[in-house]
Amino acid sequence: MLPPGESQQPPPPPPPPAERAVDLLRDLPTELLDKILAGLPARDVVRTSVLSPPWERRWESVAGLDIQLHGVSDDTGARGSVANNFINRFLAGVPVHDDNSGAWWGSAARFLENCAGPVGRVSIRGVPLSVYLRADDWVRAVAGKSPRSLSLALPLPTPLPSLFDCNPARLSELELRCCSIAAPPAGFAGFQRLSKLDLDDVVFTGGNAWAQLEAMISAAAPTLVELRLQNIAFFPNADFGFVVPGGWVIQAPRLRRLVLCLRIRRAGLWELGPLPNLELARIFLNDSAENRDYVKMFTAISNVRDLHIGNFRIRRQ
Repeated sequence: MLPPGESQQPPPPPPPPAERAVDLLRDLPTELLDKILAGLPARDVVRTSVLSPPWERRWESVAGLDIQLHGVSDDTGARGSVANNFINRFLAGVPVHDDNSGAWWGSAARFLENCAGPVGRVSIRGVPLSVYLRADDWVRAVAGKSPRSLSLALPLPTPLPSLFDCNPARLSELELRCCSIAAPPAGFAGFQRLSKLDLDDVVFTGGNAWAQLEAMISAAAPTLVELRLQNIAFFPNADFGFVVPGGWVIQAPRLRRLVLCLRIRRAGLWELGPLPNLELARIFLNDSAENRDYVKMFTAISNVRDLHIGNFRIRRQ
């Protein structure tokens, strides 16, 4: 029995399930919690900011995030992954009209600046024409986070000088669509850890522009296993004046997969160095028979298990 004058008080109600879950997460060791969060899509990690005040900026300290900033093409009149505020704009998947797209892509840039480094995979595509010239600013923000993988697709060829700010000791995958690459800064030794290089509609500018691509591949040769080059062009002059490209060589002894689709004349006359580990090759020739050493080419790809050789008429530009 209770002592005289005292009444039994009912136990306090248990916290709501959401609050209990937050408390359980908060009790986990920081390293374990970061590992769990880093395994989620970035936008799901940012959603945790609504759990409670201590979680409002918790996502900014999670390293290794895989980030996708994907819009849709201009002709649809909509943007993917946008809404009323930054978190909702980035997370909710609600389309908006074109006049709001710049605001969302601006929020996306701030997100890149605020997230912790190093980041994992970063993919930016579906960029509208109204903001595509900001692409180098996004690359600069990404480069400061030492990405492991960078994939960028733009609507028009866009210079990316900040590409060379990426950490060459960490970047292992590079995929570019519709970009322009100038000569690297003095002293830049190349991306020496690339395992995958995928370039489509990429223009190399500057003197001996074809040598830039050759050097990019050669720098990655110790680790490069997958190479895809499609519609590459070289413009040694800043005004894109006509200069016949010189010859360049693909040398990557550990390469296992090779796709070459270089249909335009400005791709130059390429050759294949020794490729003893090559397993798959898809090659479309862009020159006449008298300009190519076919014995050398077939010797280089003699070990492949999956081979396709094609040809097409040169598209003159």
